[in-house]
Amino acid sequence: MQRKLKGFTLIELLIVLALISVLAGILIVVIRPQEIFRRARDAQRQTDLNNVMKAIDTYLADTNILPTWCSSNMISFSRAGSNAGASGWPSAPAGYTVTSTDSVALDGTGWVKLPLASSTLVNLSSLPKDPINNIVGGINYVYAFVCSNTLGQYELNGILESNPSAMQNDGGNQAGLYEIGPNKNLY
Repeated sequence: MQRKLKGFTLIELLIVLALISVLAGILIVVIRPQEIFRRARDAQRQTDLNNVMKAIDTYLADTNILPTWCSSNMISFSRAGSNAGASGWPSAPAGYTVTSTDSVALDGTGWVKLPLASSTLVNLSSLPKDPINNIVGGINYVYAFVCSNTLGQYELNGILESNPSAMQNDGGNQAGLYEIGPNKNLY
């Protein structure tokens, strides 16, 4: 009596592995994981800027600051070495001072030049930074705080990776920037 061995042959295993590889390749093309990551970073950017806007509004309401709380017309970037007019950012308007810092402090030395920490109502532990916070593909992914002493208004900006319509339809004057704040036309 012959014993019959049970199991898979090498050919059968190779065929199954080849089919799994083809299906995985098709699935990766259909799902587009890089696009999912870009959208997740965009959602994080929008949430970050919204939280900073709420913190600034809370600070201004809590401290009863005068309408000219911004000491000068300025643009401040969230990454040292960043500047207006380069890497996806428009040139600074005439009369604006441009600064950049790696600081996320809430004491007025961070990229938002307000002492947010002096308000007990502000609910931030530190200022956020862009999920990339670097230059990728010629675009400087950073946040910007813009304020004007003549208008007493501010604007927060960022660049989105996968949602150009959100940048074009945010009510601001720059189609290449995501703009929020009480005056979206400062930059």
